[in-house]
Amino acid sequence: MTESTAHPQPPNVDDAVRQRIFDRTAAVNEKLLLRLTTVAVHINDGNQRDALSCLSGLERRIYAMRSLLLLLL
Repeated sequence: MTESTAHPQPPNVDDAVRQRIFDRTAAVNEKLLLRLTTVAVHINDGNQRDALSCLSGLERRIYAMRSLLLLLL
């Protein structure tokens, strides 16, 4: 009989952390794209005030995405 190993391989922590960072960055990116799509709709409809309102806070999301990606360097 061949004995199987009772201990599974430990997960690679570095890979797991990198994947978590990519997942979080993708989530932030999705929210950013959704907001920009809404801005585009408002601009096409001629609603400047609504477009400006939607643009509020985008810098914070971009900064968060940039910060997450810098962790991978």
